[in-house]
Amino acid sequence: MKKLLRTLVFLSIGILSACSIFQKDSFEGEWSFKLTGAIQETFNLPVNSANEFSASKAVTYGGRDYDVLIKGRIAEDGRVKAEIIADGQAMGEIEGMMNHETGSGKWGASILSGDWSATKK
Repeated sequence: MKKLLRTLVFLSIGILSACSIFQKDSFEGEWSFKLTGAIQETFNLPVNSANEFSASKAVTYGGRDYDVLIKGRIAEDGRVKAEIIADGQAMGEIEGMMNHETGSGKWGASILSGDWSATKK
């Protein structure tokens, strides 16, 4: 009985460790995505198994609320390319690099611009 219990414990630890390692070597998961510069906003950014992402939220600028959508993709080598869409209109782009834990780059939308950073949750 003790031998069976010990085997189950070691097997469980091995499976959990393998899952944790797999997720660290993937872009897939939840990310905190921060825009700085002309706008200071943080988006919760879910990345799917195809390395695609889409996140939206209401952003206030100049006393007006805009529905902002960020959607794009992370290439296998970590290059990030995304669109910024405000109230249904393409307004700008996001470019940069990510590894499996963090990322950073530049963004620009019309007359606004700045930097971005991302951290995997």
